[in-house]
Amino acid sequence: MALSDFQSKKLIHLFRTFFDTDHNGTIEKSDFDIVADKICKLRSWEPGSPQYGSVHQRLDTIWKEISAHDSDGDGHISEQEWLNLWADVLAKKGNGGGGAWIKHYQDFMFDAQDISGDGSVDENEFVTLYKCLGIPDTQCKDAFQKLTNGGDGKLTKDVFMQRFQEFISSDDKSAAGNYLFGGSL
Repeated sequence: MALSDFQSKKLIHLFRTFFDTDHNGTIEKSDFDIVADKICKLRSWEPGSPQYGSVHQRLDTIWKEISAHDSDGDGHISEQEWLNLWADVLAKKGNGGGGAWIKHYQDFMFDAQDISGDGSVDENEFVTLYKCLGIPDTQCKDAFQKLTNGGDGKLTKDVFMQRFQEFISSDDKSAAGNYLFGGSL
């Protein structure tokens, strides 16, 4: 399945903001280590703690699954390989496929945002995580407002999963899921 220009724009935002954390134009294992360390620092989880180990293990699993799409075998995922990966995911999605890493990533991102552990994400939790990952405060707040239809409520895991699907598959520029990763696309 070919990606639309809008889908490509969203997925490149995801690539550059959440995956290519050292901003060298590719995704590699070290990018996942950077994210893991930022989240552990944000949560005050020290090396050797169960939480620290869990974050690193979960991101290692996601990296291993994504790195299988390194089509040229150079140990990195380029933007084009990233877009090819997502085109493949969306093509397989209709057949019930898409890759286990997506579910792992969805679960990880929701858990990383749910700082209180209450099963939902409020605006403060959303802003705290995304600011830690380099998105400006006002952009985070605006995104949360759009995700929750006004910011009154919280983002439950079910709604998060729906917004994730909107993010990756929708061409509707007004879809709330377009703001899931803090972007104002």
